[in-house]
Parts: sequence; structure tokens; C-alpha cells
Amino acid sequence: MGVFPLSDQQSIRNRFCKAFRFIVSQRLLPRRDGKGRVAVLEILKSTMRTREYVEKGESEGKSLLDAMNDGAQEGMQSFDGELEKLIRAGTVELQTGLSYATNHGNLRLALTDFVEEPSAEKVATE
Repeated sequence: MGVFPLSDQQSIRNRFCKAFRFIVSQRLLPRRDGKGRVAVLEILKSTMRTREYVEKGESEGKSLLDAMNDGAQEGMQSFDGELEKLIRAGTVELQTGLSYATNHGNLRLALTDFVEEPSAEKVATE
């Protein structure tokens, strides 16, 4: 919305929230095995909640990311949620996934149980 003049932004928000059905974004990440790339999709579906956030703007506790995270049963998904799945499955390397993340810190927190801490033996040999 920021590309439009301030005086036009509300009318653009109104028109957009009534027109969109889905917004799909894609990022292509290199596969861990080096054999090509894997598509990571973010999907935002038009619901009462998402239309309201688009029309009125996001605020504390009312973000489109929260709506996507809560809307998995409606077919929505976020980049970072899908990155987490690919990292856990071994399809994408941890550092690659973190470098493509929308929120690097939150993804790292979500993966704290997955990330291996260096063992005492490994540290002692280095």
C-alpha cells in the first residue's frame, strides 16, 4: 500500500480486500543434495479475518502472518512454517533455510529442539 499516495491508500485497501481470493508467493531454495531447487510457498486465503486486516491495516496482535499461521486448516501456510518442515525433513540445510526466512529469529526458535548442540567430544577435538 505504501507505493500509493496516502490519500488513495484507503480506497485501494477497500478494493483489494474485496477482490483477492488467494495470494500465493514462492521462493526457490537450493536442495541439500545439490540436485536442483525446492519451491517454498506462502499462501494467504481471503477470509473475513484476512480481509479485515487488509482493509483496516495490521496492528498489534492482528497480522496477516498470524492469520496464516492460524489458518492452516483453511489452506494457508507461511514461508517460515514451510521452511521449518523442509529443514526437519532434511530437504534444505539449516543455514540455507534461515537465510531465506521471513523472520530468522523466530524460525531459529522454532528449530531449537532440532538444532544439534556441539558435543563435548567434537569441541575437544577442534
